[in-house]
Amino acid sequence: MTVPTPNRRPVGRPRGDGRPHLTREAVFLTAAQLISAEGYTGASIRMIAQALGVATASLFNLFPTKDALLNDLVVFLVQPSLGFYGRLNALGRPPETALFKSLYEEAALVASVDRALPAIFYLPELRKPQFGPAQQARADLVAHYRNLIEAGVASGALVCDLPNLAAEQLLQLSETSVLAALPASPQAQARASARLALRGLLADPTRLKAVEAEAMQLKLTIL
Repeated sequence: MTVPTPNRRPVGRPRGDGRPHLTREAVFLTAAQLISAEGYTGASIRMIAQALGVATASLFNLFPTKDALLNDLVVFLVQPSLGFYGRLNALGRPPETALFKSLYEEAALVASVDRALPAIFYLPELRKPQFGPAQQARADLVAHYRNLIEAGVASGALVCDLPNLAAEQLLQLSETSVLAALPASPQAQARASARLALRGLLADPTRLKAVEAEAMQLKLTIL
């Protein structure tokens, strides 16, 4: 006797109550908000499911564990930036110009989005071994800044004692609007951040205005 196979709704189809099917993106935003507010330990899968109005099993269909959810969340958050960096690097502009543009766009993005999203990168749990994918995603961001700094030093446009340290500092500089909570516009915060960094890195600081002008002519942004 053949046992009937239960019908399963395809991904993307409405649920039985008529609401749209649960997406990974919806889970990411809700999870980020709860984790930011409650901490990683405090924000349980059950709590995230309740906030989304779904069964806990629905989340486990998308993410086998809470650690997997956090790994995927961090990877998801860095993809727009990495895509932007790839397009920017393909233009072949001077490293100091690309560096200003990178800092401006990253800082403007951080100052514009839900503050819970960039706050995820500061979770102490992310230092644990099970979060290797998340650690690699962030390392890819740092590598972009390091590569630009090293190229700028090699060309004589930039001066830097420790490119590895400076790259980490620049990435954190682009994220400081989360901590500062200033009334200034995202664009004003972004320009201030990029100017601060380039003043300290340019071998000839009097070139700052020219570098900024060239960077701001680039019609690229983080999507």
